[in-house]
Amino acid sequence: MRAARFINRLHAIAEKLRPYAQTLRSYAEKLRPYAQALRSYAEKLQPYVEKLRPYVDRLRPHAIKLRRQAVRALDPVGAWLHRRVVQVGKVSPRTAKKLEAMETWVGQSDARKLGTAALAAVLLYAAGFAAIFPKTVGRYFRAISAPNRIVPLPDEIRRAAGEKAKQLAAALDARLDKKNRKGKLYGQAWSSAQILVALRENDPGYAGRIDAGLIDRYFHSVAGPECACWRKFPNGKYPNHLGITSWMLWTLAEYGVPAHKSELEFLLSAQDRRGGWPLFAGAAEEKFASSYATAAAVLALHRQSTLDANQALRERLAGAVQRGANWLKEVADGRARWADYPAWPDARERREFLGVSGFALFALHRVGAPGLAALDRDWLRRLPPDAPTALSCEVSGKIVQAGNRSDLDDTRHAGLAWGIIATALAYPSGWISGKARAIEWLERALAPGASIHALTGTGEDDSIAAEALFVLRSHPELARE
Repeated sequence: MRAARFINRLHAIAEKLRPYAQTLRSYAEKLRPYAQALRSYAEKLQPYVEKLRPYVDRLRPHAIKLRRQAVRALDPVGAWLHRRVVQVGKVSPRTAKKLEAMETWVGQSDARKLGTAALAAVLLYAAGFAAIFPKTVGRYFRAISAPNRIVPLPDEIRRAAGEKAKQLAAALDARLDKKNRKGKLYGQAWSSAQILVALRENDPGYAGRIDAGLIDRYFHSVAGPECACWRKFPNGKYPNHLGITSWMLWTLAEYGVPAHKSELEFLLSAQDRRGGWPLFAGAAEEKFASSYATAAAVLALHRQSTLDANQALRERLAGAVQRGANWLKEVADGRARWADYPAWPDARERREFLGVSGFALFALHRVGAPGLAALDRDWLRRLPPDAPTALSCEVSGKIVQAGNRSDLDDTRHAGLAWGIIATALAYPSGWISGKARAIEWLERALAPGASIHALTGTGEDDSIAAEALFVLRSHPELARE
């Protein structure tokens, strides 16, 4: 009876292990071609190894001689250490006994002597490096010791960033014309959208303290009257702007307002066959596909897809987001830097902007695009030596042909804000050196006295201030109350 129970138990364990065995077998099958390829390379290298063998044989006596000389050179060091052990014995015999045992163990072979000397040299070098560059060593230590997903910034920097976020939130909230209830918000619709998204990111409960209907009415009052889209200003002098339209739809979604079907169709219809979006509607040539417009569109459609009740439309939105994310990864070509117009025919004009690149990498993370680890590590590897100033902006200045009209892309891309959030998001994927570089870069960008602390959100910097508030609140490790 016991034997039967034992056999049944073994059978049950075998059944549980069967899936793992099948998995291991599948991995073995996948690895077999690589093993065969390595074997073929080894066979090709064999003639070269045979040619090198006589030279190795000639060098071996010299290597043995050098090793003996190195060991003899260590003898005076060993004698000096022995005298130190004797002196320690006068103070603490127990400690001296342990040191003598270690000394005996090291002296039993030349390999141990050389290995111990090499280890001592490495430790001495590390101690000297730490004495000369204590901050750098401290960053490496924090990168190694902190949990992987936590950016270990000093508390004083995070507190300063938290105070700046609170100040910007108060200033930007005051910029919105909510008191007069005249059916409008402050300034251009684009600026209002950025401010509203930032305030929602700063405080999830903010959406419940503002009239979503007011936002809906105001945004649609400034939409292009003959298109389901938005422009820099409503009149027909300005082109149908997919970047602004995306920010409008993103903002509406943040406040629980579903976009009209015509607005979603407008954005969906503008996506090209490869998955990118132009900045201006009707710019059909591939060279006009814009990294900035594509990143903004995938953010808007991703957020709107959570509100629409129509399953078929949700699937269309999700498919468009996936194609847009794939386009962003494809044009990056393994480098975490994006030109605003990646397919522009003149390579000298395909300038890679830090602001556009950070915004694109943020969008990929926010929509949950897979396979970003390599891009994240490349982002950390390519961080500029110094963070840009908060108010410095990059402009493409491209003339975009949309149908019969030509329009200038004068979009200003602020590199600091999107560089900060992209660095924080890329941090968990980095190697130790990349993480240490990210910590140093973020410390410079966020330290008290850095240019981000000069933003007020009360003047012409309101758009840049809104982006700064957004990124400070987008990652929990950047700002602390």
